[in-house]
Amino acid sequence: MQNIDRNTFFKITREFAHVPVTQSEGWWAFNSVENNNRFLFFVDSLENPSVACMAYSLKRMGIKMLQIAGECRREKKEEKTTRQQGRKQFTQLSSFYEELTKMGYNIIEIQSDTEWDFNYEMAVRQAGYLRPVGLFSTTTTRLINLSSPIGYDRNWERNIRKSNTYGLEFEALQQVEEEDCRDFCRIYNSMCERKSLYINSRISPKQIAALCGDPSFRLFFVNDKGRRISAIIVHIDTKTGSAQGIFAGSSEEALNKRASFFMYKELFDFLQDFCKIYDMAKLTPSGTGKLFQFKNGIEGKAVQLNGEFAWYQRSYYRLMMYFVKKHLMKKREV
Repeated sequence: MQNIDRNTFFKITREFAHVPVTQSEGWWAFNSVENNNRFLFFVDSLENPSVACMAYSLKRMGIKMLQIAGECRREKKEEKTTRQQGRKQFTQLSSFYEELTKMGYNIIEIQSDTEWDFNYEMAVRQAGYLRPVGLFSTTTTRLINLSSPIGYDRNWERNIRKSNTYGLEFEALQQVEEEDCRDFCRIYNSMCERKSLYINSRISPKQIAALCGDPSFRLFFVNDKGRRISAIIVHIDTKTGSAQGIFAGSSEEALNKRASFFMYKELFDFLQDFCKIYDMAKLTPSGTGKLFQFKNGIEGKAVQLNGEFAWYQRSYYRLMMYFVKKHLMKKREV
């Protein structure tokens, strides 16, 4: 296990088959606008790297924590893997996470948004990680097959027809300028305010500029008579032929004109030339369930994710973290 610098990390992982969006250079830039020293970078071996990760490091009340949103792996998990290949990947992953527990941290949290895999769960459990008390992140998603005609439920079909009556236009940006970043934040932040989302959900134009400085992130708008009313940022992974929405927002005017339905329909048509799969992400009923109903109206493959695991230096930290997240941070269990 080695702690490496940022440039070395991104140079190494550029050749890896599996790099989650949360381990990308754009994601680092987005989260480092105010502080570019908040992340640490680890790799199992510089000579023969197989597993690496970017981890958020923090210290609260004397407790040192690492938070890891997925990990990068040189070899992609295939649907058909030989016993020997599977054992090798199992050992690499388990050893990597076990070595992290020796780096002097009190708590290490993992959030993996990859499809659930028996070997993955067994590997991190063997390394000493458990499911936390209470889950606070979505554990399911839906994968849309862009290689074949996309099926919509009646509600979607009705709203797509309705949106087509307003003469909306879909805009795919090749280059993101300062004005584009401001427009996106205007739409997204007004949506957050309308929905009474956490204050830390707000995004700044500097963050969007940093994110879209990575060419794998694309920005799209929906225009109504020259005014931008909906927007989405999508991560496109050319290695895997997959895409995933990162941030999306709509103005109140857009809701009245069904712009979100129009935007996704046009987005899928656009992505068919680049990708085979679109990941809807965060498919769990909650609150009024409107977002779930929206995403669930598109036909696709329902997928269970690996989700959350955590290692605790002391057993009582496990219950303590539940109390902190549930009652102090006011997070919602799923």
